[in-house]
Amino acid sequence: MYIEELKEEGELEVEVTKRELVVVEKDDVQRKEIAVSNAKRAFILIGARALFYPTLLYNVVRNKMQSEFRWWDCVDEFILLGAVPFPTDVPRLKQLGVHGVITLNESYETLVPTSLYQAYEIDHLVLPTRDYLFAPSYGNICRAVDFIHKNASSGKTTYVHCKAGRGRSTTIVLCYLVQHRQMTPEDAYKYVKSVRARVLLAKTQWQVLADVGFCLVLSLLWK
Repeated sequence: MYIEELKEEGELEVEVTKRELVVVEKDDVQRKEIAVSNAKRAFILIGARALFYPTLLYNVVRNKMQSEFRWWDCVDEFILLGAVPFPTDVPRLKQLGVHGVITLNESYETLVPTSLYQAYEIDHLVLPTRDYLFAPSYGNICRAVDFIHKNASSGKTTYVHCKAGRGRSTTIVLCYLVQHRQMTPEDAYKYVKSVRARVLLAKTQWQVLADVGFCLVLSLLWK
């Protein structure tokens, strides 16, 4: 009997040790994944900063040389979707009926200060979002969509922009169309792309758009 008890205790200790090893291994894997993720974020940040002015110049040249490469496009009755504006663009935006601007750029990408918009009586909502592969947070998407809807309800136009008017700003516009124009994410994307051909979403941006669509469906079911 005593030998059997010792055997059971030994087996139990071995089992506990195995479980502890599994936990340690999982922790190591998680730490490595976090380290890799942080390294990728740092690399993207450095790359985004280094590429900002070269890619901006490229977009400016294409805009001057190709008539179809427009700086902004009207994608809804009260929404302009486009690239980062220059200070000289502000009077023109005002003439187009713009009363609100949503900036998805980080500070180093922003060319127009809020004070200049205010001088033209244009509200400015700044929602800094990292370029390349990143999407606005759900909270910022809600703020942006409400901002657009409030302006649209008063017959006022909102200019939504990031650096090139392709990913971050497009994500916001698509979420608005899904919520207030009753479009599916896929239909909204096809529609906007038919107006502004160069829009392109990263995987993370598609995911947040799908999440918004899913939440909207759930809210309708609960009504």
